[in-house]
Amino acid sequence: MKIKIAKSLAILLLVNTLNAEELDTVVVEGTQESYFENTSTSSMKNESSDKTIPYTVSVTKGTLIDDLHAQRIEDTYDYSTGLTKVGKNADAIMIRGFQTNLQNIQVNGMSGLISRMGSPSTSNVDRIEVVKGPSSVLYGASQPGGMVNIITKRPQPVQKTTLETSLQTYMSNGVSKFGSDNGITTTLDTTGPVNENLFYRFIAVGEKLNSYRDNVDFENLYIYPSLLWNISDNTSLLLSMEYGHEDGSADDGLIVANHNISTAANLNTVYQESDNYDNDEGTAFDVNLDHFISDNLFLNFDWRSVFHTDDRKLYENRAVNQGTTVSDTTLTRRNRHQYNERDWHSFDTNLNLDTIIADMKHNLTLGLAGNYRKTDFDRVIYGSTVTPNLSIYNPTLGGTATDNQSHRRKTIIKSAGIYLQDKISLTDDLTLVGSTRFDKTRIDYKCTRRLGNCADDTIKTSKDFVGSIGTIYNINDIFSLYGSYGQSYDPSSAERIDDLGNPLDTEKSKQYEIGTKINVSKEFNTGLSFYKINKENVAERTDLGNYALSGEVESKGFEAELQWLHSANWQFKSGYAYNKAKYISGKSLGNTQALTPEVTAYIFTRYNIPQKIYGGRLGLSTGITYRDKIYTSSSKSTRVELPSYARVDVGAYYSVNDWDFSLNIENITNKQYYESGTQDYRIYSGEPRKLTINIKRTF
Repeated sequence: MKIKIAKSLAILLLVNTLNAEELDTVVVEGTQESYFENTSTSSMKNESSDKTIPYTVSVTKGTLIDDLHAQRIEDTYDYSTGLTKVGKNADAIMIRGFQTNLQNIQVNGMSGLISRMGSPSTSNVDRIEVVKGPSSVLYGASQPGGMVNIITKRPQPVQKTTLETSLQTYMSNGVSKFGSDNGITTTLDTTGPVNENLFYRFIAVGEKLNSYRDNVDFENLYIYPSLLWNISDNTSLLLSMEYGHEDGSADDGLIVANHNISTAANLNTVYQESDNYDNDEGTAFDVNLDHFISDNLFLNFDWRSVFHTDDRKLYENRAVNQGTTVSDTTLTRRNRHQYNERDWHSFDTNLNLDTIIADMKHNLTLGLAGNYRKTDFDRVIYGSTVTPNLSIYNPTLGGTATDNQSHRRKTIIKSAGIYLQDKISLTDDLTLVGSTRFDKTRIDYKCTRRLGNCADDTIKTSKDFVGSIGTIYNINDIFSLYGSYGQSYDPSSAERIDDLGNPLDTEKSKQYEIGTKINVSKEFNTGLSFYKINKENVAERTDLGNYALSGEVESKGFEAELQWLHSANWQFKSGYAYNKAKYISGKSLGNTQALTPEVTAYIFTRYNIPQKIYGGRLGLSTGITYRDKIYTSSSKSTRVELPSYARVDVGAYYSVNDWDFSLNIENITNKQYYESGTQDYRIYSGEPRKLTINIKRTF
C-alpha cells in the first residue's frame, strides 16, 4: 500500500488557498487552555481536588494531546513524567521501574482493552490520568508502578461535528525517503442532542499507514458510539460501545551481534516474510449509572465487557548465532501461528457518602467489584525451525518450516473484592485518607491439547488483603506537603509452578512516598515526589526449568513536574524523573531491572503569535524528550545496552474561522535511536524524521 503524498499535499494547498481571507493585521490577545488540571477522578474514585490527594497524579489533557498530534495513547508517554514506552503491545509501559500489565490500563476506571497488539486510539479520549504507585486498593490486582486511566469523551447537549484528516510521510534518506512510505488517518466526531434529555456521540477513525520498515503496513478501523440519558435531575445513564479492527504486518524488529547495538542493520531491515501478519479485533460494551440518592449520598455503577481476538502468524526471531565476524552473524527463526481469544467482564459499584463524624468531614466510599476473564490461547503452529538462517545484514527471505501443531491452553479467572475508603478533613488544611480492600481470586487452568511443553491442569485460589494510608497538609493556599504508604498485589499465573509442583504465591508490593505540591493557580504549578517500592515474590527460573519465588526488586527515585502558563499566548510543561530499579535478592541479585532508564525528562512549549495573520491565529511548538540508556534483559549475560537519546519535535498550528491546520515534525534532527527490545534478537527502533499534516473542519 503506497499512498500518493504529492496528490494529498496538492489538495491541502488548494483547501488552504480557498479558505484563507486576507485581512488587516491587528494585535489580539490569543488564549491558550492551560495544560494543568487541578482535579482528577482516578485516585479517589470521585472528583477530588489536587490539594486533597496525598498521591502523585499526572493528567494529560486533550489540549496537549492535540498539540502533540498524538494519535495513540503511547504518543503521549514521552511527555508524561516517569512513563516510558518499552514495546509494541498496548500494555508496554514502564512506570517507576515496573512494567504494567493489562490491569494497569483502565478505561473510565474499568479494566479491559479492545486491542492487545497496538496502543489505544486517542480519538475518543478527553484526558489521561496517571496515578503513580500501587492502585490495588481501589482497582484490584495490578503491578505497583502506577495506573493509566483513559477518560473518554462524553455526549454533549450542543450540536458539534468535526471532520479531520491527517497525512504523514517520513523524511530520512537511507531509511525512508520523502513520499515513499506514507499514511492517512480520517476521523469523524459528531455529538449533539436527540431531545432535551438524550444526547449522542459518534466517533469513527480509519487509518492506512506505511511504516519506514520495509513491507510493514498497518490498517485500522475504530468506532465509538455513545448515548447519555439524563433520566431525571438525580439520575443519568451512559451507554457506549467500542469496536476496533487492526490488520498489521508482523515485525519482530532488529537483531544485533555480540550483544552490541552498534552492529544492528539499517533501521528498515525486516526479518519477517511479507505475508506474515498481526491482526487484532475487539468489541467492548460499557454501562455507567450515576444516581444521587440524596444531597450527600451518591451511587455509581459501572460495567464493562470486552470480547477480543488476536491472530499472529509469522517466522519469528528466535536466536542470534554469533559468527567469526559480525557480518557472519545469522538469525534463527521459528515458525509460529498463535490465535488467542479473551473475554473480560467486570463491574464496580460504590456508594459515596459525605458526612460529619466527631466534628470532622468524612467522604466515605464503599465499593464492590468483580471480574470474570476467560482466555483461550492456541498455538496452531509452533516450534519448528525455519531453514536456512538469515544473514544479519543481507537477509534473503523465504525459507521452509514444518507446520507442527502445539498446545492449547484455557484459563478462567474469577475475582471478587470489597473496598472501603475514608477521606477525613482533620482540619481545613489537613486531610487524611485511609483505604483497605479484600479480594478473592480463583484461577482454573487447563491444557486442552497436550502437545509440546504444556503445564498440568491447575486450580489456584488466593485471598489478598491490602491497604493504604496518606495525608496531605496545605501549608497555605500555594504549598502542600504529603506522604503515603500503599500496597498492591498481583496473583501469579497458574501455569507457573515450583519444583514440587505447587502454584506460586501472589506477588506483593509496597510503596513509601513523600512529596510537595505548589499550586499558585492554573497558570503555575509544580510538584516534587520521592518514593521507594519493593516487590516481593518475583518468580525466577530454577535449574529444573520451573519457578521459585526467590526474587525481590527495589525501585526508588524522584519525580519533578512543572506547568507554567506564562501568558495568554505562551505556556510550557516539563518533567524530570530519576529511578533506580535493581534486584536485591534472588539469582539476579544486583542486576538492573530490564527496560528501566535511570533518567527521563521532557519539555514542551507552545507560543501563539498575538497578531492575526490573514484573519487567523498562528502557533508554534517545540518538544524535547530524553531517555537514559536501558538494558533489554535483567541478565548481564543476555542483555543489550540501548543508548540514551534526545529527540526534538516541532509543530505549527493555524486556525481560521472553522478550520484548523497543523504541521508536526517528529524527530526533526533525524536521530537514530532504539526504544526497547528483548535480549539480542528483538530490538525495536524509534521512528526517523516524520512529517504529519493535519486538516480539521468544525461544523
